Amino acid sequence: MAPWRKADKERHGVAIYNFQGSGAPQLSLQIGDVVRIQETCGDWYRGYLIKHKMLQGIFPKSFIHIKEVTVEKRRNTENIIPAEIPLAQEVTTTLWEWGSIWKQLYVASKKERFLQVQSMMYDLMEWRSQLLSGTLPKDELKELKQKVTSKIDYGNNFCFTESLSLI
Repeated sequence: MAPWRKADKERHGVAIYNFQGSGAPQLSLQIGDVVRIQETCGDWYRGYLIKHKMLQGIFPKSFIHIKEVTVEKRRNTENIIPAEIPLAQEVTTTLWEWGSIWKQLYVASKKERFLQVQSMMYDLMEWRSQLLSGTLPKDELKELKQKVTSKIDYGNNFCFTESLSLI
């Protein structure tokens, strides 16, 4: 087995798949978990969960999407700030929130509403990709930002109403 090497620079990533570790030294991950990568070896990383620094271990590289971040260190705390467009961050958060409502609609067999939320989520995913591509001219970017904020506002009202009906 190849030796563990320190990560080239301070690296952070987001779990893009669930990983069920089979005990020590493997670190179980849930989609969306943010990790600090300390070392690398073959197809594996060694690091810890940002929210629970005591939870350390190894996890597959293929389960992690590397994110460019800025780390602000103040006294004993670290603030991790993603280096992406704030609106793209808002879309990511919105998709996360809508995702749980989408699942509840599926479980409740509300097919029409389920498909409506799914369609809005697909739109946001597509637009987020366009935002992050950095290839849009200024006028198209401005138009896209307006479409995204309108869809988020509409969808939040729709999802809020739906979540009340699921209670």
